[in-house]
This record gives sequence, structure tokens and C-alpha cells, in this order.
Amino acid sequence: MTADDRWRRLDAELVAWQDSGRTAWFWWRDDDATEVTPALTRLLDLQRETGAPLTLAVVPEGATAGLAAVLSGATGIAAAQHGFSHRNFAPAGDKKSEFPPGRPAEDCLDALAAGRRKLAALLGERLLPLLVPPWNRCADGLLPALPGLGFTAISTFRIAASYWAAPGLARLNAHLDPVDWHGRGEAAAGATACLDIALDLLAGLRTGRLPAQPLGLLSHHLRHDSAGWDFLAAFLARTAKHPAVRWIDAGAALEIGKPPSAVMPRS
Repeated sequence: MTADDRWRRLDAELVAWQDSGRTAWFWWRDDDATEVTPALTRLLDLQRETGAPLTLAVVPEGATAGLAAVLSGATGIAAAQHGFSHRNFAPAGDKKSEFPPGRPAEDCLDALAAGRRKLAALLGERLLPLLVPPWNRCADGLLPALPGLGFTAISTFRIAASYWAAPGLARLNAHLDPVDWHGRGEAAAGATACLDIALDLLAGLRTGRLPAQPLGLLSHHLRHDSAGWDFLAAFLARTAKHPAVRWIDAGAALEIGKPPSAVMPRS
């Protein structure tokens, strides 16, 4: 199947949403921000051109006043906390994680609290009560303690099986990542896989095969090659102009699929 075929299939899927009278909700998250770079400037330019709300996941340890100054004049951009240092604490051979099960919980929570204090001082009201753990991994045992630090939501990757990650902690995941992390050798390999996943997830959400939730586009401004940037621009532009699609900010995205408060899990 060619790239053009995939884009046509995406158009057809969105027409099916429109014909059913439903809205496909999307939100956008970008990871690993610390300072102003040419890649970050390109990301902010793309956000401004498309008008799609953006949640920028910022690493507290490396976050600079220059980043805060650039964001202070931006509209449609919120910030989330991206761990603390983005260092790997997982044992050798395990998947990378800043907050793996084997790391002492006190160390994890102290680091997160310190990061939240720093970002709150830098970014003020732009900072959301949303944790984005590096590598999209966080030990399950930490989740119940996160609301005590001021977090009301966590964002990792892939379809969320349930809205609540823990009592008082919602889950707002990303699902579509055009970076070719596995190095398949083709410039557009990540974009191709991303489109295929988008088609499958959109059909699953439309038919009720998957639990209701907004689809999250995940970008990494420091990692995109020209094919990745081209895909982001095309995907944002093509979906934003479709009458069945709404790009929304993280706060609005948390309302999609939210169950009645009576079914929030108990501790």
C-alpha cells in the first residue's frame, strides 16, 4: 500500500465518522523539552501554523529560563512534567525507566516533587497537573501516591484500558508516534506505521471495539528527520480541516471518556 493509499483510507475513515454523526477527538503531546533549540522553534512554528493545542512535556532538571520566556508569549501551549532528570534507573537488560519498580519509592517521589516545584516556579499557570514519565513507564506502585504531589493525570502510551490509573489519577495516553525507534531503514517507516495505527484505532473507537478516549499524537521535536516533520505537518493539516475532527487541549481531552465520578476506583 502506498502513502497516498493510506492517506485516502484516512480520509474515508473520517468520512465514516462524519456519516455516523460522531467526532474524532485528537490531542497533541511533544516530549523532552528543556531549552530553546532550532527543533523547538520549528515545533512552535508548526503549532502556530496549525492552531492545534500542544502539551509540551518538559524535563525539570534541564529546564531553562529561556524556555519559559519563549513559552510565555505563546498561545495554545501548555506544559506537563516529564519526570525529573530523564535518567534511566532500570536494571541492565530491562526496558528504560526513570521510575522502575526496583527504585525506592521515596527517591522517586522526592524527585517528582522537586521537579514540580521547579517547573511551577518557571512556568506558573502554564504547568498542568499532568505527569509524563520518561519512556512512558512508571511503576504501578507509585501511581496511588501521585495525587498527593498534585498530579491529577498521567500520560503514557497506547490505548488506555480504563480511564482511571489510580484513585484521583486519570490516564490520558498518546497513541501515534511517527519516530522510527526500531530503525527499519526507510525514511518514512515511522510515518507509515503511524498512519496504519491511526486507521486501526480510529475504526476501533468508531465501532466501540476500543474504550472511548481521544487519540494522542506524540512528537519528539529533537528526534524528527525531514520525513517526520513532513508527516506531522500533513497529519495535522489534513485532520484539522476535516469536519469530523476536533483538536483539543489536554484539559478538554481528559473529559472524553470520563466515567461518572461514582465509578472512580477506591484506594
